[in-house]
Amino acid sequence: MPAFAPGKNARINQAILFATIAHGNQVRKGNEHIPYVFHAIDVANEVIYHSGLPVEEMEKASVLAILHDTVEDTGVTPENIADQFGSEIAHGVAAMSKDASLGTREGIDKSCLLRENLARLVQAPRWMQVVKLADRTSNLKIFPAFWGRDKIACYLDESEMIANALKDSSLGLYVRLLGRIQQARVTLSLMN
Repeated sequence: MPAFAPGKNARINQAILFATIAHGNQVRKGNEHIPYVFHAIDVANEVIYHSGLPVEEMEKASVLAILHDTVEDTGVTPENIADQFGSEIAHGVAAMSKDASLGTREGIDKSCLLRENLARLVQAPRWMQVVKLADRTSNLKIFPAFWGRDKIACYLDESEMIANALKDSSLGLYVRLLGRIQQARVTLSLMN
């Protein structure tokens, strides 16, 4: 039996509490019965069990996984993240977030936002890159019921782009993501 180690996961527990409060009553789009924070925890589990990161990077990658959508999807600011978790985690959350200023420009489409995000992530440390692979792997578990064939097909194409751009960061997550893409393409081919 492992010995009790007070505070061993304090930073991860702090991130879970922070994300739970930040996301509040937010739910997964198209899956209104699932609290959004469950997705953040699922992304952390993907990182922990499948990334192959060394122990010294695992905690910060797990914290980033839990917090990855807080700035993009809630009222949390990068400064809030830096105050609570330090500048390294704040930088990771910023790397995971789409550049909102690009989305306000005329004629900028979602694929441009993704390419911009990937360009930043390719330059980021490995522990940040694996969170993006884990996030997309988690997102491919189930699609919102209101998504049509074209939306799903586009999302799968984007997922392949992410997998190929970040494949060197984690063979385990790369393979898991490709497997989810393949499963989803088979399912899509069977849809009316």
